[in-house]
Amino acid sequence: MTHSVIIAAPDQTTSYELRAQVEELDDFTVIDVADSTTRLHELIALRDPEIVLIHEQIGPVPVLHTVRDIVARRPGTALILLSDDLSPEVFAAAMDAGARGAIQHPASHEALQSRLTANAEWVTQMRRHLSAESLDTDIGSRGRLVAVAGSKGGVGTTTLAVHLAHNAVTRVAGRSVCVVDLNLDNGDLGDFLGITHRLDISDLAKVADDLSAQTLGSAIHRSPSGLSSLLGPTHIEDIGEIGERETILILAALRRQFDLVIADCGSSVTPASAAAVETADEVLLVATPDLLALRGAHRVVENWKRVGARDIEKVKIVLNKVSRDSDIQPDTAARLLPAAPINASLPDAFKTLQRGLNHQDPAEIHAKAWWMRIEELAAEIGTVSSHSASPNPNAPRRTLFRYRKEDSTQVETGQATLEFVGLIPLVILIMVTLWQVGLWGVSAAYTSHAADEAARSAGIGATTEQVRADALAAVPDWLADHMEVTQTVDHTVKVRSSMPLLLPSLTIDGLTFTSETPIIDEDR
Repeated sequence: MTHSVIIAAPDQTTSYELRAQVEELDDFTVIDVADSTTRLHELIALRDPEIVLIHEQIGPVPVLHTVRDIVARRPGTALILLSDDLSPEVFAAAMDAGARGAIQHPASHEALQSRLTANAEWVTQMRRHLSAESLDTDIGSRGRLVAVAGSKGGVGTTTLAVHLAHNAVTRVAGRSVCVVDLNLDNGDLGDFLGITHRLDISDLAKVADDLSAQTLGSAIHRSPSGLSSLLGPTHIEDIGEIGERETILILAALRRQFDLVIADCGSSVTPASAAAVETADEVLLVATPDLLALRGAHRVVENWKRVGARDIEKVKIVLNKVSRDSDIQPDTAARLLPAAPINASLPDAFKTLQRGLNHQDPAEIHAKAWWMRIEELAAEIGTVSSHSASPNPNAPRRTLFRYRKEDSTQVETGQATLEFVGLIPLVILIMVTLWQVGLWGVSAAYTSHAADEAARSAGIGATTEQVRADALAAVPDWLADHMEVTQTVDHTVKVRSSMPLLLPSLTIDGLTFTSETPIIDEDR
């Protein structure tokens, strides 16, 4: 049996030297060479080596950090540290980081042979143990696969796929769920969830014939909420790596690790999306009540039929963005679709969903009405059954909105009406308070302005009556009726106005605004 080895060294000279030494040994072969820690991570994910020889001077990430990271991600891979100055301290640090050993560089033939042989035996035993625990090939243990496709772009395919997955994670404790981006050319699952990941589905496609639990796990992003995701290809040139066969192998591996796999297939019929539709336990075709989407549903279904992926009898159509303001109502849309839609439909709820979109987290959507609709849909397609869902004491007993087919309108329940009525007094109180504060602010401003005008008039030698007349002329009549203007002995003008209450002509006795302005004699 030949064991695979990857060499990680800081320069080509060291790499060539180590490669030559390893290839002189029986039962060992060098499958690749990395010149940086970044490249090493990529090669390990793609090639899944049994042993890694890593030199202490490789960068840019410190070698011990790299060792810890690889050991945590891939417990079935043995790492051996090479050190130019192997001291007891270096050896202890390497072992603490998780390395399987450390040897002096340059290494002798005997030392390298002994260390590689011992680690090869360890890797064989470890991987046998890991494979027995992780990848169960029994068909009965497979998770459920649901493919979600759109009749055209913009109908809400990704939204629906993610929200069904989020609902399945939160409603059933301990359930493992993974959402896969198979909309290869226009997929935005990463942006939708606000995540980035070093590896994606195209990296798995390159090694689809030899997928291990460790390789699969390295490409999957796991969020704190419990929802896992496998992102679409980052670069357009990688799309060609993902064909029908690779997709089937990847989805099969995911079904062995997850209770539920939801594939976002987009609206284009590609070999990858067709493979998901063909092998899925349930296929959901999303359409909106507009002519382009309804015609697109016919086109998608016809394309599936032509490639032998799915017959319409095995497809469930769901209407999204249903609104009583739409030109085409659900009863009419049902006659224009290739098959009748399921009973569970979703409302046009952009305002409700935009918080989750902007925060890139479906948990930010707190509208119970929306999640009740998602739960109804989940129950109908079998992603969450009513008996398996965890009880939610805060959930309402009925939806806030329901669609009434007989008159094609949406009606509110009594609960929503009572909540709105209860807010009316608070809204009125806020409006009255804002009006009163504004009225006082205007009164105070006019009082100060009147004082300034009176002081200017007095400064040019006007009489007392003329000063008062100029001050009152500078303000509205409703305020002038409640304003006093006096000249004080300290050569200032004092203007006092009564505080209005709700109405300008209604004042409060004893409460006034007062403004004093010094008189500047302009004749001097």
